[in-house]
Formats: sequence, structure tokens, C-alpha cells
Amino acid sequence: MVILLTKNDCPQCQQLKMFLKYGLNNKYEQDIKIVNKETDTLEFNELISKYGILSLPAFISNSESLTNTQPTPVVAFLEKHVGKK
Repeated sequence: MVILLTKNDCPQCQQLKMFLKYGLNNKYEQDIKIVNKETDTLEFNELISKYGILSLPAFISNSESLTNTQPTPVVAFLEKHVGKK
């Protein structure tokens, strides 16, 4: 399971969600747990503290995080941690 940290009113978060939905045809939808700053505040704060996340959106999996949400690193991160190509 990959965790995606996001928040409301975040253009980069919306852009990433659009890429996951349309660019990748929701291929990873069942493999990504979205943790939203506004609705999952406690879990969100624990995760950003634990992993030292300073910018959003961010992926977390197996104690590894990714804040570069350009398509190429996102696909590489998801393939590594989910196993789908």
C-alpha cells in the first residue's frame, strides 16, 4: 500500500490526482491510500512528522517518501512499491 499525502486547495495535489486518474487510467487506485490534511488531520500530522515531509503532495511507502510528483518519478515509485507496470 502506498500513502498519498494531500490537502485541499493544493494545485499540485489536484494535478497529481488528475495524472493518476487519466494519465494512468486509475491503474493504482486500489493501491493508494489518500491521507488528507483537512479530513485525516491526526494521521497526516503523524506521517509528515515521522517522514520529515516538507511539501505536498507526497507519496510514502516502506519508509521511503517521494515529493517529486512529475510523471516519471511517480510511475517509477509506484512500479517499485506496488509492482504493477
